[in-house]
Amino acid sequence: TAVAHSLRNPLATIRSSAELALEFDSGAAHKNINDIIGQVDRMSKWVRELLQSLRPLNDEAEPVNLVAALHDSLMAFEQQIAKSAVQVVFAPTQTPMVLSQHVQLTQILNSLLANALEAMDKGGTLTLTLESTDSHGVCVVVSDTGKGMNEEQRNMAFRPFFTTKRGGLGVGLVLVKRIMERFGGAVTLESCEGEGTTVRLSFKRLP
Repeated sequence: TAVAHSLRNPLATIRSSAELALEFDSGAAHKNINDIIGQVDRMSKWVRELLQSLRPLNDEAEPVNLVAALHDSLMAFEQQIAKSAVQVVFAPTQTPMVLSQHVQLTQILNSLLANALEAMDKGGTLTLTLESTDSHGVCVVVSDTGKGMNEEQRNMAFRPFFTTKRGGLGVGLVLVKRIMERFGGAVTLESCEGEGTTVRLSFKRLP
């Protein structure tokens, strides 16, 4: 954590210096300077993801409306969904309250939606469904028709620092698993290369 924190100031300094150099650049080094800025931004993202994964979680569980949380996350990705020509299927027939934590649940859902949309860069279908597992449980199912994963990628999916994304650090699914288990839930993943991925989030239903 100390290493991650200590990287932030030098990265900010490098970026500021590169931006200043752009103002005085005659043109010959323009591309190289932009490359520096791009790489600094990439490294800064890694640092943010690392710090996020190491941050202590809030243990205070609270009642959360799953449907409202899903709608909020979909709204946050509205422009990206439109640009990527992805069709969203979400028609809930129930509005369960579950035991979770609103900010962290939003973090989970945003991470899963971001993964799904990145996997469907040429369009596809994003399907969100709610399933009752029993009288005490409910499951959120997030399915995409994207690139999917091979067997090795599936086996590594929940391991820290594993990622199939270029420029990613690989803490998204690890953090999802950590948060779900903290509130007595669970997460599972099914994926087939070339067909898509399905993630199931299992929650404790509140009366």
